[in-house]
Order: sequence, then C-alpha cells, then structure tokens
Amino acid sequence: MESVVKAEKLPKKKKIKVLRPSQIVSKERNIYPLEGIFHDSFGRPERHAKWFITGPSFAGKSSLIFTLCNYLTHFGIVDYNNHEEAGGDSETVAHKIIQSGMQDKDGKVRLYKAPIESDYYETFGERLMKKKSADFAVLDSIQHAELSKKQYLQLTDSLCQPRKGKSLIFISHWVKNDFTKFVKHDCDIKIEVMGFVAYVESRYGGSKPFLIWEEGAKKYWRKKYKDVLEGKYWPGKKK
Repeated sequence: MESVVKAEKLPKKKKIKVLRPSQIVSKERNIYPLEGIFHDSFGRPERHAKWFITGPSFAGKSSLIFTLCNYLTHFGIVDYNNHEEAGGDSETVAHKIIQSGMQDKDGKVRLYKAPIESDYYETFGERLMKKKSADFAVLDSIQHAELSKKQYLQLTDSLCQPRKGKSLIFISHWVKNDFTKFVKHDCDIKIEVMGFVAYVESRYGGSKPFLIWEEGAKKYWRKKYKDVLEGKYWPGKKK
C-alpha cells in the first residue's frame, strides 16, 4: 500500500493594514518644525522622510550635507555613513566639520563606515535598528556603498515608518541611470546641487533654492544668479 504524502501547510499570511480616509486626515503626525532658510527650502518634513541629494563634484554638495546635518542635530542624533573620504577620518572631512560648526556636536553626530551587507561587520541597517539609534542617517554615497534597489527597499521599508521611523538621506554621484532615477522618484525631498546652489523639490512645502556659498554661486551663475535664487531658472527645468 502506497503511503500518502501530506501537503505541507503554508504559513498564514499577515494581513495588510487598511486605513480609512478619516484616519489618515485625523492622525497626529511627527513633523520636524524646520525654521528660516531650512523651512523655506525643505518645508516641514515628517519624521520618516526620505531625502535624495545629487550633484557634480566641487559644486557644494558636501558643504550642503554637513550644513544640513549640523542643523538637524536640533531635532535628534545624526549618523553619517561615509563610504568616501576614508570613511570620514580625513583632513577634508575635518575641514567640513569646522566649516559647518559641527565640532562641538560629539553627542549628536556619529561618523563611520558601515557595510550594507556583511557576515563580519555590523551593517548600516543593524545599527539603525538598535534602541536609541540615530533619528537621521546619511548614506554617502549609494554608489560607493554599492547599494542595490532591493537593499534600498529593505532599508526604507524597515526604517522609514510613519510611527517611529527615521529620516534617511541618500547621496548620489552625478549620474542618471534607472536606479538613481528610481531612488530620486521614491524620495520625498529631492535636491540637485550645482554651482553652490541647491535646487529643491519637496513634498513637504518649501522648495526655495538653497544658497550654499554666495561668492562661489555668483561666480558660477553670473547673470543668471538672481533668476536661480528666485527659482526662475535651473538647467533642464521648465519654468
């Protein structure tokens, strides 16, 4: 008599969360009340916002990132996962720390180089899943960290949650391929740096161009300087 092979019982699937319109409207949001020039450019981002910053080399991108990180320490702890410039332990990074006024933020800013995946070292995601981990985390850059689309989605799905999420800031080289286009489209705040000015598109309001370095911007943009700062002109953008 042949033995009967029982079919393997599949695990019960977890139900998805369904929301009513009234729940979404009445829900209390965790919003960072940015002020001044930061509010004018980036608006009032939610705690779980995703940021995308790109631009060519020597255009002011690093200066913007350090200035932004220094300001965000008003609202929480910032982790800077630096896969460039010796993992943050370099003279150039030291100069940016001083320039941005971050040298007195030892308890607020942590710089390191953590892999996205590893069997030997603590990963970026593992650090951010710990208790009392950072509120903001920068990955510089997605190319040097060799971040994939799958890894990006794993990070954002697990960490950028509305209730107790974190803000993730992804830095990209000045390249446009399917992956960078995907990340840019998915992020809530999109920043393009050129000629020491940041062009901003934010889902949280603001979106005014952010001036990084006045003298450098005037020299780069020349006659177009005023139009750039007023948001009337940006290369490749229709006004």
